[in-house]
Amino acid sequence: MHEKPHINDNKIVNQAIAGDETAFWQLMNRYKESLFAYMQHKFPVGDAAEDLLLIAFDKAFRSLERYNPQFAFSTWLYTIADNTCIDYVRKKKILAQEFHRLSQSFDLNEALFIYSNPETELIASQECALLLHSINKLKPIYRDPARLRFLFDYAYEEIAKALSIPQGTVKTRIHRAKEILSKDLKQ
Repeated sequence: MHEKPHINDNKIVNQAIAGDETAFWQLMNRYKESLFAYMQHKFPVGDAAEDLLLIAFDKAFRSLERYNPQFAFSTWLYTIADNTCIDYVRKKKILAQEFHRLSQSFDLNEALFIYSNPETELIASQECALLLHSINKLKPIYRDPARLRFLFDYAYEEIAKALSIPQGTVKTRIHRAKEILSKDLKQ
């Protein structure tokens, strides 16, 4: 008699929650191909699908304790993947808005960042590449907080934890990074 996949998943999830690193890999190996195909369907151009796959797994693994075993693990995982994709699109919109605010010469409309087709994603990527190039030119003390804030939409508290610096320092460095980026993008 075969076990239902979600029951088998529940056993592996419990092992992962207990700290069994092999269990994490089992879950990832079980779902990575189908989840990647799902995300690649949503974002067919560029490396977004691969990056989003890793982010979705990271979010899932960090919140395994909240998984309800009454439901299929795959459903829970795909919900996290969907939310990760939604966050990605939101961040792109925020990035576009920040780019517009900093450069004052951004002329693409906000609808461009919905990524309804590969052409619009390519154009958006080119515009965002300008901001990314400017961020990469910043000194490391400004570059790292700017990347986390503008590219990954981390909250100030999350940036402070990630970089092991006070939250006030994060705010100051991001403010300074905005000033530098504004000058750079206007040139």
